[in-house]
Amino acid sequence: MSNGALERLEKLVGDTAKALRRGELAAIGALAMQTNAALEDLDGETEGARIEALRDMAKKNALALEAAGRGVRAARRRLAEIVAARSGVQTYDNAGKTHRIGGPVGGMKTRL
Repeated sequence: MSNGALERLEKLVGDTAKALRRGELAAIGALAMQTNAALEDLDGETEGARIEALRDMAKKNALALEAAGRGVRAARRRLAEIVAARSGVQTYDNAGKTHRIGGPVGGMKTRL
């Protein structure tokens, strides 16, 4: 196994973990591409303990990435709720007709 490729892979997996902890999601794509390139440079020979440690780190990174994705989706949902609330609420009367309550009044801009 190329020892340089393994060291590069260890650094990349560590850098990915740091980027996830810092919320630097834009850096993840480039790190993933570099990680794939480092994986291709590995030979068939493996150093068991180092590979196991890398596998464990990669699993933790995958869990952190899933959590980050859930956080981003939750933030998007919340923003959509805020935008929808600004436009008012749609209700129904006894006859089943819809009515809008609230919403923007006049031309004055409001801040979130």
